[in-house]
Amino acid sequence: LMRKTYLFLSVVAIGTAGLSVAAWRGSAQGANPPPLGAPLPGLTPAQVADFKSGAAQFGKVETRADGLGVVFNGVSCGQCHAAGALGGAGTNLTIARVSRIGGIRNGGYSDLPDLGGPVIQARSLREFFPDCPVPGEVVPAQANYVSHRITTPLFGAGLIEAIPDAAILARAGRTDADGVCGAANRLLNPETGLLEVGRFGWKAQHGTLHLFAGDAYLNEMGVSNPSFPVENQPQGKPIPPGWAATGIEDDGGDVTAFTNFMRYLAPAARRPLPPDSAARSQIANGERLFDAIRCTACHVPSMQTGPNAIAALSNKPVPLFSDLLLHRMGPGLADGIQQGLAKGDQFRTAPLWGLSTRRFFLHDGRTSSPDAAVMAHDGEAAAARQRYSRLSPADRQAVQAFLGTL
Repeated sequence: LMRKTYLFLSVVAIGTAGLSVAAWRGSAQGANPPPLGAPLPGLTPAQVADFKSGAAQFGKVETRADGLGVVFNGVSCGQCHAAGALGGAGTNLTIARVSRIGGIRNGGYSDLPDLGGPVIQARSLREFFPDCPVPGEVVPAQANYVSHRITTPLFGAGLIEAIPDAAILARAGRTDADGVCGAANRLLNPETGLLEVGRFGWKAQHGTLHLFAGDAYLNEMGVSNPSFPVENQPQGKPIPPGWAATGIEDDGGDVTAFTNFMRYLAPAARRPLPPDSAARSQIANGERLFDAIRCTACHVPSMQTGPNAIAALSNKPVPLFSDLLLHRMGPGLADGIQQGLAKGDQFRTAPLWGLSTRRFFLHDGRTSSPDAAVMAHDGEAAAARQRYSRLSPADRQAVQAFLGTL
């Protein structure tokens, strides 16, 4: 069965430095940035065609005949990636929030594959075929750790991928006065056999969009592919005869199509400044305060891509508001899940560009309030959070007004 789609995988926080709205819009995307969901400016006609083809596959509803797994979490990428435009964050927690499990086995961490881990697929083909003997998976009682994770937006993912490893590593291991000390997640890429610097996912567990796509294709839609060729066993048990795939379901073409869509997807543009001078002054004050309370220690306003064979990605500013490193976020946010070098209380600094397109914040979507999300920060972010909490109500509103422009 050859497959034709994919599903995909931010903690909200704060950050900026003296990068003005005009500079952000002009340097990163030109004076007239593309609308949400559009391709990057500067692509060749062939690359635009690949983007459009990938977008069509990304939004396609899949069936069993297409290769939809016997257990899954979504029937199309667009089912979960929909906020603002195709490729956005989740709009419905019932669909766009999944469960990841882990536990301790023989004194070490385990993904609990014998119980259906690491990702629980809550839906099954029984929705469409009443005679399907396999129900959707449930979180097993034996799991020591359960993390509910929301879908993240993909806008500008190709620019993030094009940031050199060295630029990310240059910021790692430096401890500041607040105790902030980012760490890079280093993982073995099964496609190349090489260690790479992670940058995608809640724990920076993947370094390339192709690998990120293949992982999500298997674990969210149940579609095996060359990068992840072993079909998931529901709740850790063999799939009954007649319902299992007879071979790898995607020959790699679908994963490549999804990768093209994500790689060529333009970032979300900053919102225009309001005409009212008082509102503009409030936003400017909020931007200044972001830097003053030192949220930029993690949420770096801008990074830079390196030389790239794709001209639209080559030597471009990336105003993502993230250092792409792992940081300890305290017991209130810790989920216990380990991925690569990431420990149970570590998360990648969530990029903040496109923040205003999202409905839910923090890794588990526990709040729809950016203010509440900031106040949930702890660990390395505790000092910045405390400074934020001590701001006057007017200044806190200014910070929120600034966030609303991202």
